[in-house]
Amino acid sequence: MAGISFMGSYSGIDRSVIDQLMEVERLPLKQYTTKKTSITEQQNAWKDINTRLNSLYGKIKSLQSSDTFTSRKAISTNEDIVSMSPSKNAATGTYKLNVEQLATNTSIIGGKINFPLTGNTETPLNINGNFSIVNADGVQTDFEINESHSLKDVVNNINLKTNNYKDNPTDEVEKTGSGINASIIDGRLVFTDEKTGDRKIQLLGDGKGTLVSLGLNSAAREVVDGKNATFTINGVEVERQSNTISDVVEGLTINLKKQHETGQYDTINVGIDNEKAETTIKDFIDQYNSTIRFIEDKLAAGDPEVPGSAGTLSGDSSLMRLHSSLRSLVTSKVNGNESGFSDISQLGVSTIDKFGQLQFDASKLKTAIAEDPQKVMDFFFSKNEKNEDVGFVSKVNGYIDSFISKENGIIKGKNETFDKTIKDINRQIESFEARMVKKEEQYVKTFTALDVAMMQAESQMTWLQGQVDSMNGIKR
Repeated sequence: MAGISFMGSYSGIDRSVIDQLMEVERLPLKQYTTKKTSITEQQNAWKDINTRLNSLYGKIKSLQSSDTFTSRKAISTNEDIVSMSPSKNAATGTYKLNVEQLATNTSIIGGKINFPLTGNTETPLNINGNFSIVNADGVQTDFEINESHSLKDVVNNINLKTNNYKDNPTDEVEKTGSGINASIIDGRLVFTDEKTGDRKIQLLGDGKGTLVSLGLNSAAREVVDGKNATFTINGVEVERQSNTISDVVEGLTINLKKQHETGQYDTINVGIDNEKAETTIKDFIDQYNSTIRFIEDKLAAGDPEVPGSAGTLSGDSSLMRLHSSLRSLVTSKVNGNESGFSDISQLGVSTIDKFGQLQFDASKLKTAIAEDPQKVMDFFFSKNEKNEDVGFVSKVNGYIDSFISKENGIIKGKNETFDKTIKDINRQIESFEARMVKKEEQYVKTFTALDVAMMQAESQMTWLQGQVDSMNGIKR
């Protein structure tokens, strides 16, 4: 009879009844899971807020760079012919340039090599000898050739030392490189100086005819002399070896790209790069508005008649304080600096409505930068007499850091609390589930015992009935 269950046979209380009872017993579990879900949603909401605050912190931090407000830009009437790359120290102004001649490279074109190559640059040259290249800087590079070397090997060896010279020009060990590029064109060796300008290349032979065998002797080779760049800037004649010139106008790098037609010129205007400052402030405003909207969404009270309409962090005092303080810090006066600007509205940033969204009038910023960029920078960042950071950036980001700091930030503390609470709930759920297993076992045991008892009672009743019936039969 082992393994046979009598539960429900007599009492009518079967497995389905126990399942219903257990469903009632497990009702408190819903409270645990609902609470855990709510805590997890709050934790995720704070993580999202942390991400947005981190981004806002970075956008505001960009306002602490002097390059944001002192950058220069140069606009040429024809960027394809001539352009300028200004540093932040470049003086604003207008420059008229006429490119008379671009700087070119010196080249040596060898003659056809006088032996059967069969068109294969990897065929051994059967030459034993050496030669040297002396570049315009006086650096001599020696090359040795043996009979197994092909024309391709010669070119590779030259270029290997060229790269050494280019990559380590101040290293005396590597400075043995020639700075000359070699190539093979139509069975000829062609050498080209990497640097432009009026620079000479010398070839030295070994007296054994090596240069002759390579088509590089003076009778066979052709020399194309490099030329210096010549141009006029605001009427001043200038000559340089390179097409990229940074020593003519302080703070400006001139880039010559094409030669002008006779009598033509292009104009380049160098001015303050307001776009960089405008873009930086716009990026800050966009991130601020996005962050504020997200916070307001999480704080929303919702409709009492609509379950679930409230924000995930509705009523959270820390978030309410963050929302209020951000709005106040961004628009309030900045004390402690000598910029002459009391608040950011004087630089074109103001609130749109009572909800605190920001808008930007770039014209105010342009005017302020044009008048005195240093005052604009002092408003955003400067130091006081105690060498303490003051200004808009330190004021706002100092507060944001109190929330996002990885060491002691408010959000870090909240996450730790959320983690602890979730662990506690998980332990309570595990303990509750263990109790439910025992409770179910108790129900099964109790109702099984009830069925057994009822079966025994029925058996006894049957026996007693039989005895009574037997006794009645004897009396008759």
